[in-house]
Amino acid sequence: MSKPLRSLVAGCATAVSVGAFLLVTAGSAAANTERDGYLETSEFGLYYNSNSGGCVFDLMSSDWNFYNDLFKGPEGCAGMNRVTNDDTASYRNRDTYTWKVGTDPNLGGYVGSLPPGYVGNASANFKNRITSATFLD
Repeated sequence: MSKPLRSLVAGCATAVSVGAFLLVTAGSAAANTERDGYLETSEFGLYYNSNSGGCVFDLMSSDWNFYNDLFKGPEGCAGMNRVTNDDTASYRNRDTYTWKVGTDPNLGGYVGSLPPGYVGNASANFKNRITSATFLD
């Protein structure tokens, strides 16, 4: 193989490697936005305290059992690293879909619906009892 051709092949291999690295890095960053403790547009949030106070557990997809899920942020909030299961006092729906919450795994027990834009405290049937959530298409 000639020297110019070897240089071209080496340059192409480097460009492909850098491109692959950038794609993997971008994918990882996007994947980490869910459940980061910051309620963003298109997410549903469950709060540790009433009136959207304390730490938030933010969801973009269904979670059928909160047993191992933790309140993560924002930094320094009340309830940090507590298990979300049966420890939610309020919620906010920043998604375009209606979300359902259940007091048992797999959307069992009492089930309630929260439309897009809804912000409020959990009622007596749901406060500190929510165990699962899903969105409706």
